[in-house]
Amino acid sequence: MEDQVSKLIRQRDRVLTLAAVSFVFWQGAQLAQNIAQEGGWELGPFNLVVQLVLLAGALGWAGASFLFLLYASRVQRTRTQSVIQDELFCHNQRIAIRFGFMALIAATSLLLAADLLIDFSATVALRALLIIGITAPLVTFLVLGRDDLEDEA
Repeated sequence: MEDQVSKLIRQRDRVLTLAAVSFVFWQGAQLAQNIAQEGGWELGPFNLVVQLVLLAGALGWAGASFLFLLYASRVQRTRTQSVIQDELFCHNQRIAIRFGFMALIAATSLLLAADLLIDFSATVALRALLIIGITAPLVTFLVLGRDDLEDEA
């Protein structure tokens, strides 16, 4: 059973990594488009690259969502949720959420300060905050989980 739990935890971490990376690609490409549009810049030859990154990110996010549903059904079928969501999991989850909240506050403060110097739309600010708000807790949770695995070895 311990091997099965370890396998499920690795699968969860891979899915979360895919979700974080694909979300940054998807929303980062849209942010690049928004910034270029606002600045009146032509992306020119880079437009194809931005479009491909956007498409890859969107497909990756959709794929990660589907894989997470598969993962949830495996956890439910094997009845290992209580083992996977132990005290350490909950502790790491709380730290990740707290860090994500602090990252959002810091990013909001930076955007408010930047607004005094440069002019940008709410779309750019909200998209940047969305990227921070989604990826900061995910990455923090993954890093904390890796640290725990290294401690056990």
